[in-house]
Amino acid sequence: MNTKNGPQKTPIREWGKQSLIDRLSARFTLRNPSTVQGPGDDASVACFSESLTVSAQKLSLEGIDFDLSYFPLKFVGYKTAVHAMGQVMAMNAHPMQLLVCAGVSQRFYVEDLDELFLGIEAAAHTYGADIAFLDIQSSYTGLTLAVTASGDCDAGLLTRRSGARDTDLICLSGNVGAAYMGLQLLEREKRVFTGEAKKDELPNLEGYEYILERYLKPELPKALLDNLKADDVIPTSMCLLTNGLSDGILRIAKASGTGAKVFVNKIPIARQCYEFAETEKNVSPLVAALNGGDDFQMLFTLPLSLYDTLAKEYSLDMIGHICDASVGCRLITPDGRSFPLESPGFENF
Repeated sequence: MNTKNGPQKTPIREWGKQSLIDRLSARFTLRNPSTVQGPGDDASVACFSESLTVSAQKLSLEGIDFDLSYFPLKFVGYKTAVHAMGQVMAMNAHPMQLLVCAGVSQRFYVEDLDELFLGIEAAAHTYGADIAFLDIQSSYTGLTLAVTASGDCDAGLLTRRSGARDTDLICLSGNVGAAYMGLQLLEREKRVFTGEAKKDELPNLEGYEYILERYLKPELPKALLDNLKADDVIPTSMCLLTNGLSDGILRIAKASGTGAKVFVNKIPIARQCYEFAETEKNVSPLVAALNGGDDFQMLFTLPLSLYDTLAKEYSLDMIGHICDASVGCRLITPDGRSFPLESPGFENF
């Protein structure tokens, strides 16, 4: 929005819908031969040859998925696009096209949408996708952003949640819990800024850059997945972690008809999570890892026979194994105690 001291911004009504779409579309460059038609027609067109087409969508709502008091618009666009592409990658597919729809209220300006789509374009460029369609509508409820990602996958490489088998290794592409800690930090400093915390000090984010980045600008483990494909290593099941580690394990186990054992001391948690927890006594790094969400890591299973190869040649964490459904999903502590693995809002086994 316009401010007394900030640069003058352009009301969206001065441009009109089509002119605004043309302005935003002009920044996009089509990179994939599979994209036959990009923005500028009634629909996008893709030719994925004989491959399977894999699609997923992420809807982001202001006040639910993001708070614009501390979440820059370019990161809203980036993160929403990354979420949609991550769901495609979780099927062992490659995202090729993004279809984008945005609903905006009158408190936003043309330059705000430039920032929003700057983030979407950055995400598309990072993971090799084209922005093939966009639409913008008026809204009475702030900002709404929907990104649909479509991609292709060879039939023999397609990975579902339902393929895990007894004794399979449970693997993680990276650490979990940092995004949730980053969100807690931003919420804490927002309370300081608004005076709700009743502290006579300025917001301070110094020293917590890693957990902030994991929340605002998450990265997908594309290199790891590409390396596995190059070596003909196909996960038996896979899931994008957006609602916490527990949720992902429960989803894979339910879809596969199995149980799972996860070992607490094998779960990778970043050092900054523990450092932040020391300043916030009601925040647990383990709880953040299990139920925090927004990690955007890949949770996947691989045959036990690959253990030696995985341990020597790949940068990943093996945190447990699949077991018989009668065992259920269990969390195993270093001293051997076993607890049911639970996730808020998920049907327990």
